[in-house]
Amino acid sequence: MTAAVERDHPGALEPLRRDPLGELDSWTEVALVMVEEQAGKDRCSVAGSYEPVPPTLVVAKAASVRRRGFTALHELGHHLQQTDIDLGATTFGYGDPEQFQEEACDAFAAHILLPDDKLLPTIGPRGPVAQDVVDLFTTHTSASREACCVWAARHFQGAGAVVLLDSAGTVLFAAPRGFIPPARGSDQSRTPLVQAALNRRSGVTTRDETYVQYRNGGTSDLIYGQAAWLDDDYMVAIVGSDNVGWRAFALPRPDTSGLRRGAGWTCETCDEEFASFAAACPSCQQPKCDNGHCGCTVARASATKTCSKCYLALHPSRFDGAGTVCRDCD
Repeated sequence: MTAAVERDHPGALEPLRRDPLGELDSWTEVALVMVEEQAGKDRCSVAGSYEPVPPTLVVAKAASVRRRGFTALHELGHHLQQTDIDLGATTFGYGDPEQFQEEACDAFAAHILLPDDKLLPTIGPRGPVAQDVVDLFTTHTSASREACCVWAARHFQGAGAVVLLDSAGTVLFAAPRGFIPPARGSDQSRTPLVQAALNRRSGVTTRDETYVQYRNGGTSDLIYGQAAWLDDDYMVAIVGSDNVGWRAFALPRPDTSGLRRGAGWTCETCDEEFASFAAACPSCQQPKCDNGHCGCTVARASATKTCSKCYLALHPSRFDGAGTVCRDCD
C-alpha cells in the first residue's frame, strides 16, 4: 500500500503522517467527506467508511482529531485495495478476505503514523508491554489509541492481541497478531486480567493466567496478560499465548479453553445437525461440520455476489451498484 502511494503521490507519506486530513483533502482522485458518527454494524474497525462510486473517504466528525487521522488513512487503504488490481487480488488469497482487508488497512494506517525507525528503540527486545502502548500514545506520538495498538501488535514476538477497552471493560478495538481477538463490544470485565485492572484503576496489572471471553460463550486457552490505564476512561490490555514482552520465558498452554466440545450444532451452510468433538475453527471459533463448513463459510458467502453472466462469486466492488453483472462481463 505504501508503495502504491509513493508511486502515485511521490513524497506524500511524510505529509500524510503529519496531517492526514489536510493531505488527503488536496488529492483529486478521491474525496474526503466528514459526517456525523453513526453506530456501524460492519467489521470496519474505525469511525468511517469507503464509498467506491465516486471514490470517497467518509470520516466521522465526532471522533477525536487523532482518530480522524487514523480513520482517514484506514479508508485510504480500502481505496487502494479497490483501485489497484494487484492489491485487490492479494486480499482474495486469504481464507477470510474481508477480515484480511480490515487488518491490512489498520496496519497501513499505523505504519504511516508510527514510523518504525523512530519508535522501535522505545520498546524492549522481547516486544511491547502495556506501559509501552501508554507511552506511545501519551509521549512518543500524536497517533490515535487504535493506531498505537496496531503498531504494538505488529511487533509481538509471539501470538497475541492489543485490546483497547473502556472504563467498564468493554472492547472498543482489538489489534491481533496470530490470535483470535475479543469482538468489539464484548464484555471482558469478568476475565481475570480485566477484572483485576478494573478493581485497581491505576498503574500496570499483570496476570499470567487469564483468557479472552468470546461471544459464543467460549473462552480462549489460558494466556498471559498485562493491562495499563491510558487515562480514567480507557485501558489497554496486551494478551498473548507465548513470548510476551514482560516474561523471559512464556510457553503456550493449549487445550485449556471453555469452548463447547461434543455439543449439538446445526450447520448454517448445509443445514445438517452434527456433534463436534474436534477443536473449533481458529478464525470464527465455531466447529466445522462433516463437510468442512464453519462460520467462515457463511461470512465468505455473505461477502460475495454471483455474476449472472459468468456465474463467478466475486467481491461486491467488482459490480456497479446493485448490478448483477460484474464489470468484466459488462
